[in-house]
Amino acid sequence: MVDSMQLLRHHPAPPLDRFIDCFWWTRRDARHEHWEHALPSGQPQLVFTLSEQRIVCLSYETGEPLVWTGNLLHGPQSRYYMNGPKPCGTVVGVSFRTGGVGPVLGVPAAELVDRHVGLDVLWGHRARLLQEQLMAAPDPRTVFLVLEQRLGEHLRIALSMHPAVEHALMHGSDPQAPELAADNRTRRDYGGYSPRHFIALFRESVGMTPSHYLRIRRLSESLRILAKQTHPALADIATQMRYHDQPHFTRECRALGGITPGRYRALDSDSPLHHVVIDTSAARR
Repeated sequence: MVDSMQLLRHHPAPPLDRFIDCFWWTRRDARHEHWEHALPSGQPQLVFTLSEQRIVCLSYETGEPLVWTGNLLHGPQSRYYMNGPKPCGTVVGVSFRTGGVGPVLGVPAAELVDRHVGLDVLWGHRARLLQEQLMAAPDPRTVFLVLEQRLGEHLRIALSMHPAVEHALMHGSDPQAPELAADNRTRRDYGGYSPRHFIALFRESVGMTPSHYLRIRRLSESLRILAKQTHPALADIATQMRYHDQPHFTRECRALGGITPGRYRALDSDSPLHHVVIDTSAARR
């Protein structure tokens, strides 16, 4: 797919790198006319548009359009949401690590699940000041510097995820591994906490249960494989990612992503979590 878009990424220095995967900067020279499914990853995204162009997204829950300019936080998503056609212009963003949004923005992930909310709702006038600084930045390097400085100033280490949750994400969140919340787990497997207590801690930091998070992780990894293959063998991907069978893979893709693997069309091989909607009339239903 031919694309008139520039994309740059920047990885922050410690301590922000513990909570933020990357900052990104894009510039589109032409409007994108397609709609797309933004597929879930478990990682919130904070987006700033550096123009007055309006951007549209749709929640899968309500189907109501949200038209915004300025900035918007996409909280942890339990399923896909939809982005409307993207205007030309410059957009920058913050891709949080799983569980990283709370320490940086000061709001637990559990309060942001499936929400799309302006940063001004969370930060008030500080959000407007940050928006103005980003719009005044002369180049991407300065944009990244502003983001790193301002977000670093508001970092609240006290809101970091519980050590048991952080350990689980580091060592037990392989999307092919058994679910963290499996019934046969013991108190020892949860760092000495009961399964119920651990699940509550996990939900507070990540915004969803361990089992749902791993469903999302497994699907996103499956789609990364699928996006890079010209003639994918769906049964082989299902086996590789330890789905029960290909129908199981299809059901999960439909339930979490609103599509089937056979109809999946990645924006490009580097954007596996952006599915291009071919039938735009269906996007509005």
